[in-house]
Amino acid sequence: MADREVVPAGLLVSVERSGGLVLGAYDGEKDSARLVGCLVDLAAHYQGHPAQLTLQHLVHKEARNRGIGHALRVREREECRRQGVGVVTWGVDPLRSVEAHFAFTKLRAIGVAYERATQGERAEPGRRSLAGDRVAVEWWVESPRVCAFLDRATPPRHLRVGLDRMDVVTKTTLTESGLRRLVGFTAQPRSDLALVEIPTDLDALWQIDPDLACDWRLKTRECFETLILAGYVVSGFVHEAGRSFHLLEHAPRDAFLKRAF
Repeated sequence: MADREVVPAGLLVSVERSGGLVLGAYDGEKDSARLVGCLVDLAAHYQGHPAQLTLQHLVHKEARNRGIGHALRVREREECRRQGVGVVTWGVDPLRSVEAHFAFTKLRAIGVAYERATQGERAEPGRRSLAGDRVAVEWWVESPRVCAFLDRATPPRHLRVGLDRMDVVTKTTLTESGLRRLVGFTAQPRSDLALVEIPTDLDALWQIDPDLACDWRLKTRECFETLILAGYVVSGFVHEAGRSFHLLEHAPRDAFLKRAF
């Protein structure tokens, strides 16, 4: 990680003593264990509720795809329940399919707002910058939606409804190099279930064509802001035929906290 992202050990102690949460995942035997993942939460209040605000959630690149990130979130949920904390919040890059799938499908969190450039800009010499936009995530750890999936393995709604019920609001075309370009979107979906396409692999796209990656950022920004303002909530993630889509549902936010799907 970049030096500017490193949290000093003394600050981690203060985070834990002030009601936050510091978790580590280790690989190997006790005497020679290596830290391969971490999760750091700040104690907070969110809409009148005790909350945790995730500062860092990281897994070493050599230890990914082994369920470590998920295990850290599960332990975090246990600690929140023990402490009477109802919600965990963080930000997901809306163009990163892995982050979106993890938050909205595997954890059953919801996305309730779109925030521009909260993480600054990512730039490389001679290239355009990629703004660090985020979707604000709420993970209500005791909600029927979360309990149904994590505790009883109830399939998410979008796996049962069917793609025919969903309206793809984004329009994309293939470039000469075979990459997808977003050319427009429908501001008024025909269904209460809307699909917004994003690049399947943002990092690969950024390396191949940074201008196209920036174009995706600007155009999906407008799409998300329009739909969320119209009453849609990010509630799932769909990967179909090699393409990736956010699922947004038109429903009162509180409805997601009361239903078990």
